[in-house]
Amino acid sequence: MTAHSEVPLWRTVSVAVCALCSLYVDSVAALGTDAGVSISNTATVAYEIAGAAQPPVSSTPVVTVVDELLDAVAVNDNGGNVPVSSPATGAILQFTVTNTGNGPEIYRIVAEDNVAEGGFDPSLTQLYLESNAIPGLQIGGDTAYVPGTGDPNLAEDQAQVVYVSADIGAGLSQNDIGDIALRAIAQTIINQAGTDDPDAVAWPTPGTSYAGQGDGGGAAVVGASNDTANLLIRTTGRYEVSNAVVTVVKTAPTVLDPFGGTTVVPGSVITYQLQVSVAGTGTAEALVISDVLPAEVSYVANSLLVDGVAEDDDFAPAGVDESGFDAGSSTVSVDRGDVTGGSPDVIVTFQVTVL
Repeated sequence: MTAHSEVPLWRTVSVAVCALCSLYVDSVAALGTDAGVSISNTATVAYEIAGAAQPPVSSTPVVTVVDELLDAVAVNDNGGNVPVSSPATGAILQFTVTNTGNGPEIYRIVAEDNVAEGGFDPSLTQLYLESNAIPGLQIGGDTAYVPGTGDPNLAEDQAQVVYVSADIGAGLSQNDIGDIALRAIAQTIINQAGTDDPDAVAWPTPGTSYAGQGDGGGAAVVGASNDTANLLIRTTGRYEVSNAVVTVVKTAPTVLDPFGGTTVVPGSVITYQLQVSVAGTGTAEALVISDVLPAEVSYVANSLLVDGVAEDDDFAPAGVDESGFDAGSSTVSVDRGDVTGGSPDVIVTFQVTVL
């Protein structure tokens, strides 16, 4: 499996990767009672006659079913513009879609690449749904997705990370920008309104109610996140052409368990490989590759290789030896200084033991 992520380039470039850690998703919580819940309410009257208490009188119960509110939020996870070279293939943007309604709902996720707004149009190639709990897109591990086929069914408060892959054309200039818009549409709205496009005339206004279409048999009600004046179900990610683009690919090419097999159990030794590339005509300055190890593994002493050359684990003498393992922060670190675009990839390998 291949992990592919692009890292913004500043004056100092730091590439950080984390294995065996869970995905971080901004908390966007749904509010209110779950759809389909029956609310039963009965009134009681107490009274006396000639000073004597009488048996209380109760009303018949009134039972109401909570309707399903159709709400979702789409968030751009990229933390700014994603740098790309020109041309480039398979440039990745990451988004998160969260069901903020009060019941489970199937969502169709649609990406648009023709929203230049003064910039260039990327060429959308593929959508992927995060499915293997490893941060970043894993080609072959995460699920390739076609809108309308295998749309994710999200429980209340459940989030789905979505990756968008696009190609970038040739001949673009430094700082040119290209946008991809992504939206998440409730299947109930698609079925009832006949569209998945908020710009369509048929798009419903918040408060539109579809009788019997909600979870639990109540109505389905279009929520405020679908309001075209403040459309929370849609967001935009942006590529920016840079003359030096840094990418990092992390893989685990080998696993050796205590029994001579390849299972990941306590005592297994995992070999990690980091492949760092610099594309473009510029220079990535002060490039540092860092991998903070999770608590579930421990570094295997003297296992660090940089471009096939063994590196010791310490950083002495300072200023000369810039690669090693910092036990205090449990971090593998490799300082490559300035790397010009088109230079050979930097290949870092090391081993960890599963605790």
